[in-house]
Amino acid sequence: MRVGPVDVLVFSTPTLDGGSRVVDALHEALDSGAVALIDIVLIARATDGTVSFADVDDGLPASLQNLLAHPSPMTLLSDRDVAFASASVGNGEVGLLLVLEHRWARRLAERIQDEGGVTRLHERVPHDAVVRAFEADGAAAT
Repeated sequence: MRVGPVDVLVFSTPTLDGGSRVVDALHEALDSGAVALIDIVLIARATDGTVSFADVDDGLPASLQNLLAHPSPMTLLSDRDVAFASASVGNGEVGLLLVLEHRWARRLAERIQDEGGVTRLHERVPHDAVVRAFEADGAAAT
């Protein structure tokens, strides 16, 4: 089975409920087929700093269930990874730790390989650098 490329992302928000636009955006991305969800962990940090976790096996809200591309989550994330990600979630926030496969890029890489080519580089450009580049060219970006 061909897979990848895969990214791990952590988002945080003051709240995350079933009617959230964040959840809707995740559903849209998955429904488009451009990406597939490999694993998901919900991180909740109370105002006193206490952290709790929910995943597909334990307490994930209904709006985030049944989104995984595979019947059971992969073991890409270790407890250490989840603890590291939770450090970026502020007090009173909810974090969403996502492992996403870029299926569009996988399909493109497969076609390149079918033609005898190879993927030579996959590099993530930091968001701030992209915004600065757009602004340097006179375009508004956030």
